[in-house]
Amino acid sequence: MKKVSMQDIATELGISKMTVSKCFKNSGDISEETKQLILKKADEMGYEYKKRIKYRIAVLFSEVYFEPNEKFYNGLYKRLQELEWENSMKFSLFYVSREDERKNVVNAGVEGHDGVMLLGQFSKKYVLYLKETGLPVLCLDFQYRGVEADSVVSGSFQASYYLTSHLIERGHRRIAFVGNLNYTNSVNDRYLGYYKALLEEGIDLNSQRRIDDRGQQGILERFELPGEMPTAFVCNNDHAAYLLIRQLRDLGLKVPGDVSVVGFDDVLYSEISDPPITTVHVNRRFMAEQAILLMKRRFQNPEARPRTITIDCSIKFRESVEDMKR
Repeated sequence: MKKVSMQDIATELGISKMTVSKCFKNSGDISEETKQLILKKADEMGYEYKKRIKYRIAVLFSEVYFEPNEKFYNGLYKRLQELEWENSMKFSLFYVSREDERKNVVNAGVEGHDGVMLLGQFSKKYVLYLKETGLPVLCLDFQYRGVEADSVVSGSFQASYYLTSHLIERGHRRIAFVGNLNYTNSVNDRYLGYYKALLEEGIDLNSQRRIDDRGQQGILERFELPGEMPTAFVCNNDHAAYLLIRQLRDLGLKVPGDVSVVGFDDVLYSEISDPPITTVHVNRRFMAEQAILLMKRRFQNPEARPRTITIDCSIKFRESVEDMKR
């Protein structure tokens, strides 16, 4: 097979070889849009600029989160790809089936990489098994007590606390939480932040106001709503919030007129929803940057103590919340 050259990429895109060269040298003379266009085409054609690649990272993504409409982790991986060339890295995505995770099977080719990033939560058993391979392991968007591995997580607990407090400040007292406990550590943290906000205001934690959004296979499904309708729902992610709003509308309820709904992650669902959803924004590019910095630190100092970086979140206020005090 003929080796792909810079000229081949330039010809495909209808640009000069010099522009392609500037991209791989990370020159500031070309726009980010042009750079991403060149990098995408280079990847499609199988071109590798060997002078720039110092570290090869295997990014493992569990089948548990592999849904056609999954937005958060797909977006996070895209941010990693946008940063790979300037950090002399090459990321390769590997999907891990539930069965392989259960049996501690590692994808062929992973051991040929310099390090592993786990994109989304894997079982503690699987993380410990990966560490036995001797490769540096980084947990992205989760962590485990007792596992010696670097990790980058979002501040889910504090963000959910602020989000629920926002509802209480607007007069809501019957507030439900939507999300399966123990589905991921992040969902648990979001539930605990919700509970803290209720606790501080003396609002009873009603077990009927905790609603599962997934079946046994982890797939989002229609919600079993409580007999007494809450005035507000705190959803563990935007997709659940989007589907809930549609279900409420089918019942003849208006959002936010009759019921308020908030989400988490600030992905596309929060913007295309009618109404747009108040949600928690997680800076995925900053998460990707911190993951890369931690991985570089691990390569440079293999014996360094594991570090966890928590990414602060912010609330995006939109039109899905009714002020009950007005």
